Amino acid sequence: MKIYLQLLAIAATAIIFNSCKNGGSVQGASNSAEFEKQLQEKLINAKEGDVIELPEGTYNISRPLILDGIKNVTIKGKGSDKTVLNFKNQKDGAEGLRVTANGIVLEDFAILDAKGDCIKIEDVMNVTFRRLKVGWTTLHSPSNGSYGLYPVGCSNVLVEDCEVFGSSDAGVYVGQSKNIIVRRNRVHDNVAGIEIENCIDADVYENSSFNNTGGLLVFDNPDLPVKNGMRCRVHNNKIYDNNTNNFGPKGTSVSEIPAGTGFIVMATNQCEIYANEVNNHNSVSGAIICYLTLKKPYKDTLYDPYCGGISVHDNNIRRGTGNIDQSVNFGQLLSALFGDKVPDIVYDGSVNPTYKNNDGSIKEDQKICIRNNGNVTFVNLDMAHNNKNMTTDISVMDCTVPGWQDVKLIQ
Repeated sequence: MKIYLQLLAIAATAIIFNSCKNGGSVQGASNSAEFEKQLQEKLINAKEGDVIELPEGTYNISRPLILDGIKNVTIKGKGSDKTVLNFKNQKDGAEGLRVTANGIVLEDFAILDAKGDCIKIEDVMNVTFRRLKVGWTTLHSPSNGSYGLYPVGCSNVLVEDCEVFGSSDAGVYVGQSKNIIVRRNRVHDNVAGIEIENCIDADVYENSSFNNTGGLLVFDNPDLPVKNGMRCRVHNNKIYDNNTNNFGPKGTSVSEIPAGTGFIVMATNQCEIYANEVNNHNSVSGAIICYLTLKKPYKDTLYDPYCGGISVHDNNIRRGTGNIDQSVNFGQLLSALFGDKVPDIVYDGSVNPTYKNNDGSIKEDQKICIRNNGNVTFVNLDMAHNNKNMTTDISVMDCTVPGWQDVKLIQ
């Protein structure tokens, strides 16, 4: 009997060793502290190709989780409502989970109430966020972290089937990245629902963005390492009821978004917005503006602050019936010009002189085109000339710009 028990112990030790060697499960923890210790050890000792499985349960995490430099690691739970990592009592660190390793897959768990950003992925090739639940349980608080899902400086980014809420900047933020797909996510109760910033080649489709301040943003900002984003397609999304008061930190770009904004395209090129449902926004359903509209100085000599090659077509747009948000400059401007009858689509009318032909016409690939969006109202603010030639004639915007191919993720 004694020999039999010894053999069992040896076999169990071998199983545990092999499990750890190949990632294995974090299991057997009797409390949150033990779970956190085991998980931190798994991340520190991870090897290429590991699959780290998280058990069912709610665990309080006190310090940031970090995976650095180990390629092709998968972290997976038992489901976004079954495996919950709660950072409400986080003692230090700027993120809940931070990854700087290529080939990362995160799926089927939740990260809540991080001290800073919930999940930050930086300078990574090939990253997948799948079936995650990420956010802050106290909604609309300026003390919440800036970003829920935050890949920056990455390539081949896939964000799918996630729920993100409560961010004081953007729920799903993809910045300075290339080759991006954001699809089938539920994004709500953030300042900005989805933000694509200074990115090249992004497809954003079949998402639901609601109860944010602004539903969806495609921005280019100055003074960033990656310049002048382009080629973003936003299609087949449901963008609705984004009338939450802006609770973003003052001084950020998103703090200038009026509550009641459907989508904004700012200072980017080759952006196509089509086949979306854009409904019930009290300030503006859609806006196409240059960075100069914000009246913020910048030093970046390579930055192009203008929009070019923008096509907004075949959307179903219906504005809201509530009051315009006059707490920010853009809302004040719209209210001063239009009272409570702001047009559905607002274009500031600014054109980069380099986008023009010798005869003054705009080059085909740099036009702003708005067509087939139903019975929408429109205004070109002509802000470059202090609204001198402002017009509501949408027929002059009936044009097309050259299209581009679907984003293909390169694995």
